[in-house]
Amino acid sequence: MAGQQTRPTRSLCRWLPNLIRWAGVATGRDGPPILTLAAPSDSPLVASLLDDYLEELSRHREVPIGASDAASYPYLEAYWRELERFPFIIGHPGEVVGLVFVRRRTTEVPPLIEVAELYIRPAHRRRGIGTAVLDELCDRYPGDWELQVHAPNAGALRFWASSIERITGNAPVSRDVQARHGRRVQFNFHV
Repeated sequence: MAGQQTRPTRSLCRWLPNLIRWAGVATGRDGPPILTLAAPSDSPLVASLLDDYLEELSRHREVPIGASDAASYPYLEAYWRELERFPFIIGHPGEVVGLVFVRRRTTEVPPLIEVAELYIRPAHRRRGIGTAVLDELCDRYPGDWELQVHAPNAGALRFWASSIERITGNAPVSRDVQARHGRRVQFNFHV
């Protein structure tokens, strides 16, 4: 095999344009995260991030039901079809560090903006990335917001409560919700 060139695998060729595009997703080492609306061509990257997120999330469920990977996530394809769903990829210092799914629920009066999923890779947490992402989302989508967190997920509960209070200047309104996979805390706030 010495001296023989190897060709990239078919899978790598499919991913290469997105990897090149995402390699330069942020320029400054300490710059703010970049929130980019994912394109359908980004679906393999989004699915990979969603796999990691759902695997971690499964540790916080009281009842072991629900999606455990991107293939079983019932709304993933809807993010490419429905105009009121927004899949974002989060980039920071030249790499992809997470995802956030936002949904505008226009059937509600007044309409609600919902954070359906927010995931920052563990190595990039506690650096202000999640807070900066929430700031940008609130700037893009002012109005009434809602989100739910699994009650046993103490870290996420602390993050959301402090972030909402910082953004709104008020303690968040929360209530307990019983979902099919266990207890959740629902936050409602206005920006």
